[in-house]
Amino acid sequence: MSIAADTIEADRRRIFTAIGVMLIAGLSSSLLHIGVRHIGPSLPAIEIVFIRSSITILCTLPVVLNSSAVAWRTKRPGLQILRGIIGVFSMTMWYYALATMPLADAGTLSFTTGLFVTLGAALWFKEHVGIRRWSAVAIGFLGALVVMRPGPGMFTWPAVAAVVSSGLWAASLLMAKHLVKFDSTLTVSFYQPLLIAPFAAVAAIPVWIWPDAHVWFILIVMGAVAAIGNYCYIYALRLADASVVMPADYVRLVWMAGWGYLFFSEIPLLTTWFGAFLIIGATFFITLRESQLAAERHRKLATVPASQES
Repeated sequence: MSIAADTIEADRRRIFTAIGVMLIAGLSSSLLHIGVRHIGPSLPAIEIVFIRSSITILCTLPVVLNSSAVAWRTKRPGLQILRGIIGVFSMTMWYYALATMPLADAGTLSFTTGLFVTLGAALWFKEHVGIRRWSAVAIGFLGALVVMRPGPGMFTWPAVAAVVSSGLWAASLLMAKHLVKFDSTLTVSFYQPLLIAPFAAVAAIPVWIWPDAHVWFILIVMGAVAAIGNYCYIYALRLADASVVMPADYVRLVWMAGWGYLFFSEIPLLTTWFGAFLIIGATFFITLRESQLAAERHRKLATVPASQES
C-alpha cells in the first residue's frame, strides 16, 4: 500500500507541476496576442507567422546548441514536417482572427482547442470517451456558437478562422504528445518553428510589407515569449495527459480580457462570458471525469497486491 501511496503522491506532484507550467504558457501566449493585435492591421498574417517563427528559432537556438547534438535529431521527421505544415495554417488563421476581432472573443473561441483535443485523443490515441465526456464536448461547442452570436452575421470569417485554427492547433498538440515519446521536449519545441518558417516564407513573399523599427521591436518580443510558451506547452503535455493540463490554459481568458480592456478599450459582451462559461465548464467536467477514472485505476492497482497476499 505504501508503494501505491507514493505513486499517487508522485502523480499528484507531476500533475500540479504540469498545471503550473501550462499557466506560464498561457500568460506567454496572452502577451504574444497583444503584439499580434497591435501589428496585425499593418502586416499580413502570414508575414507575422514567418518573422515570429524565425525569431523564435533564434531564441531557441542557443539552448539547442548547448544541449548537445541530440536536440538536432528527430526519430519522426515525417510527423515533424506534417506538424510544421499544420502549424502554418493554424497560426495564420489565428493571427488573422486576433487582428480582426475582440481579444476576449478570439481567446474564448481558441479554448475549443481542449474540446478538439478530446475528440482527437479518442480518434488518434483510441482513448475511451464515455457519454458524459461526449456530452461535455457538445456543450462546449455550444458555448462556441454562443460566442459567435447566432444570427445573420454569425459565421464571420474571423470567427470561423479562430475555430478552425483551434482544431488545427489541437492536432498539433496531439502530434507533440506523440512525438515526445521519441524526441526530447526541446527537440519537439525547436522543430515546430524550424519547419513553420520556410513554409511561411514562401507564402509571405508575394504580400511582403517591410516592418518599421517599432514593429520589429514588437516582433522580437513576440518571438521570445512564443519560444517560452511553446516549450511550456510541450513540457506540460509531457508531464500529464492533455485532458488534464489543457483547462489550466483557460486562465488565459482573464489575461486576454484584461489586455483587451487596457490596451484596446474592449469590453467583452455578456454572450462572450456565457460562452466562455459553457466551454470552460465543459472542459472542467472532462478533467474531473478524467481524474475520477485515474483514481479508480490507482485503487484497482493498489488492491491487487493485497488480494494476492491474502
